Amino acid sequence: MSFKPRVFVIMPFGTKTVQRKPAAGATQPAESIGVDFNLVYDELLKPALLQADCEPFRADKEPGAGDIRTDMFFELVTADVVLTDISALNANVFYELGIRHGVTPGGVFVVHGGWGFSRPFDIAPDRAFNYDGSLFEAGAGRDEKWRDDVGKAVSALSGTLREAIKRDRETIGSPVYSHLPGLKPVNWENLHNARAKYFGGLLTDWKQRINIAQAEGSPGDILTLAQDAPTRLHGEKLLYAAARALIDLCRFDVAKDVLEEVLSINPDHLDAQCQLGLVNARLGRNALAMQQMEDVTRQNRHNPEAQGILGRVYKDMWRVRWAQEEGLAERQRRAMANHGLAAAAIGSYFTAQERHPDSYYNGINVVTLSALLMHLELVTGQRAQRDENIDVTALAVVVRFAAQATLRLAREDNNRGEQIWSTATLGELAVVAGNAEEARDKYGRACTVPGVTFFNKQSMLEQLALMENLDFNASAVAAAREAIQVTLPAEDPRSPQFQKVLVFSGHMIDAPTRREARFPPAKEAAVKERLERILSDWGAGPGDLAVCGAARGGDILFAEICKKRGVHVRLLLPMPEGEFIAESVRLPNSKWVDRFHALMDTCEHWFQDDHLGPAPENASVHARNNLWILNTGRVEARPRQLYAALVWDEKPTGDGPGGTSHFASEALRLNGKVEIVNPTELRDEGSTK
Repeated sequence: MSFKPRVFVIMPFGTKTVQRKPAAGATQPAESIGVDFNLVYDELLKPALLQADCEPFRADKEPGAGDIRTDMFFELVTADVVLTDISALNANVFYELGIRHGVTPGGVFVVHGGWGFSRPFDIAPDRAFNYDGSLFEAGAGRDEKWRDDVGKAVSALSGTLREAIKRDRETIGSPVYSHLPGLKPVNWENLHNARAKYFGGLLTDWKQRINIAQAEGSPGDILTLAQDAPTRLHGEKLLYAAARALIDLCRFDVAKDVLEEVLSINPDHLDAQCQLGLVNARLGRNALAMQQMEDVTRQNRHNPEAQGILGRVYKDMWRVRWAQEEGLAERQRRAMANHGLAAAAIGSYFTAQERHPDSYYNGINVVTLSALLMHLELVTGQRAQRDENIDVTALAVVVRFAAQATLRLAREDNNRGEQIWSTATLGELAVVAGNAEEARDKYGRACTVPGVTFFNKQSMLEQLALMENLDFNASAVAAAREAIQVTLPAEDPRSPQFQKVLVFSGHMIDAPTRREARFPPAKEAAVKERLERILSDWGAGPGDLAVCGAARGGDILFAEICKKRGVHVRLLLPMPEGEFIAESVRLPNSKWVDRFHALMDTCEHWFQDDHLGPAPENASVHARNNLWILNTGRVEARPRQLYAALVWDEKPTGDGPGGTSHFASEALRLNGKVEIVNPTELRDEGSTK
């Protein structure tokens, strides 16, 4: 996924007078000329920003009846990027540019149409990107050559802006911040104007929906919701919330991509850095995870979570060295032979615990790993390297106190996460002490806290497996394991439910009023034949999942063919049923509505509003639906088992993010197998031209 920067454009409105550059050696004043700046925005700046994968807007284009100055100030402070056209000596433009320079060090670019005036002293040294302003002067022709020249100007400017935005974090664009090092940008998270409250309300609603999607086990919903954020700051927060939800669903590969997106927005996001290290460790990339977490802890020595995750990585690396050995004696021997990694884990955990005595999570790992090394010394007759300064007995008392205190406060605050882990920590202390009944009780309580996830339980089981595989306190471990296992679902949610996942996007059958044919009704049989051949080549059948829409034409054809082959079909609809039928199904003198109802009666179907809530302001529900289909397929598919079929005339014009061309590129990026059926290249009877 890719988060699109919001770009607020500052420029004159309407037609303004500028002066051409005087000819060399001229003695007469420069000629005044009128420039249509609305045309500059509509034909140059907006298209260039869209091509640069940005979301452009300007104050006079914003919907709503709020105070225009309030909205303007809000956007100047919060926009990811501000693009300023200083082609005319316009007081409002320079006033607004000054505000942006004062509130943030970056995200501000200047453009100029090349007309002649001396830039004000304060911004004279700053870089400006030029465009050919003569294209927008009064009297300029609007013929094909003009259109071609404007198209070239758009392409050139879009490439420049794309590169500038990519490198923005490497430079300080504001002269205020470049001349006053150490100045802190404003923090706008606590703004209270109507627009800030609106965005804040949306963020709260989205986070709640992510929690619901997590509880219902719908990771595709989580991914789609994460792409709804209205600003980069909200995107960062929402993506991170989505990543944590995906981790709790044990979808580590997808969570990794989302965390990397968070870090592309904010490379200094410490929690995302820590979770990325954790996810890489969970994916078995221990060497990479270790390097990442060692880098993070060097830069954040006082952060207990970073130290704790580094300890987790060392612990996993230790486990990998011996866990696959079949015989107990050999496992114990190899565990002792590699005890240096366990000692490194203890050291990292203890560093975090020492600096934050209330971080019981780190303390319990020191206690458990130390007990395991002592156990290995007894059974192997060898001595392990252990830090003699760590008083494990005293630390166990501290951990118990911290966990009990946290549990009391968590109950008062209804903090379920802390209730789960503090109770599990008390259970682990009981296992280390060999108290089977207390271990059974505490783990049982931890697993019945409302909101406990499969990931929580799996983490508990993995820690118990560490002890079980080394034959440590077997009866207590068995009691704790039994208490957890009786609460597990009958089916492991990490196991893919389907062999292959088939996703679809495509054109509707053309309405009679459509001027340029994309999918004429006469091509239906040919398209159906080609789709049948594709699904046959893929071996689609029982045990597979198909995810698609339900519009007339491609969607319904694909769903009908899949259903006939025994594939489980899930229909994702962008709007309520009646509205959807009127807009995307009904066609005069056809049976598409009957076919739609037949599918709805026999196939699983989800409505976008029910799962994702209303689409963001100015967003297309159809584009969002295509992303929802892709995201659902992506998280349901096994590695290299995502298949995408498209009924598409292969014309990208007007087909932006969420459209069919974007659908195709995303499917390819996800290593999916993509097949395209172009109705315009098929004969009516089904053969190619």
